[in-house]
Amino acid sequence: MRGLQEAVVKLLGISGSNREGGNSYSLLSTALERAPDVDARVLQVASLSIKPCELCFGKCAQSPYACVIRDDLETVLDEMRSADGVVIACPFYFYVPSRFQALLERISCLDYFTLKNHGEGHSPVVGKPCGLVSVSASGSTFNVSQILHHLQEFALMLGMRVVTRPLWPYIGVPASSGGMDAGAVLQEKGSVAQVSELVDALVTEVRSGGRA
Repeated sequence: MRGLQEAVVKLLGISGSNREGGNSYSLLSTALERAPDVDARVLQVASLSIKPCELCFGKCAQSPYACVIRDDLETVLDEMRSADGVVIACPFYFYVPSRFQALLERISCLDYFTLKNHGEGHSPVVGKPCGLVSVSASGSTFNVSQILHHLQEFALMLGMRVVTRPLWPYIGVPASSGGMDAGAVLQEKGSVAQVSELVDALVTEVRSGGRA
């Protein structure tokens, strides 16, 4: 049997774009494909059915992280539970794509009412490493840093360990796509390299068990 250092790492990528096959997806899937000994799956929010939160406070999380709305949120949560680590890539709209924001709101509400109704210790991803990527056609550091901070709050709320980098803004990769056309980001070699490095750092976190 292979030891922890040699085991295949299971990673989940989540692309928050409203567009299937867009630059966030292309960047994320390319970086994950390059990583050795990684079993990766990428979920595209654009291809999922994620309804907005209905604020059904009296019914929310009657059991931990159970939502009364039956849609693809269950798939997302199941994949997050089974993954060793998660990488989230989100493009800059104003600020977060509407479909992705619906996902964040649903999970945030479930997290709050799970804690309220059942106490601590039920997060499906607590302690798991998480890599964050923001994508902007303009490459504006202001735009992408706003997205990264939004994603960081989401990850920390769930108890995930955000994988940091030695360069500003430290909490993830601010990637330029170089344009809005699908696939344009793959011409941005610096962006692809930085996200690949982030994935490698995340894999190292998984294999070390979070030890320094």
